[in-house]
Amino acid sequence: MENQQQQQTGAANLEYDLFSEMHALLKGNSALEQYIQDAKGVGDQEVESCFQTLHEQNKQSVEKLRKLIEQRIIKDKAA
Repeated sequence: MENQQQQQTGAANLEYDLFSEMHALLKGNSALEQYIQDAKGVGDQEVESCFQTLHEQNKQSVEKLRKLIEQRIIKDKAA
């Protein structure tokens, strides 16, 4: 199954999963930036704070994924 995924996408399942999730988080953060501005625009601090919290959590998740991807790149180069 792993080999089939790599043949179809050029990436192993785990690589695909890591990069897909990174993409989703980055895209979500882009949307959240607009949502934060929308909440500011109507003066809803509770919603603005909620979106800011989600944005920060996503940034932390992006950093975790970045480290995992980096570790695997280094591991692959050493192999």
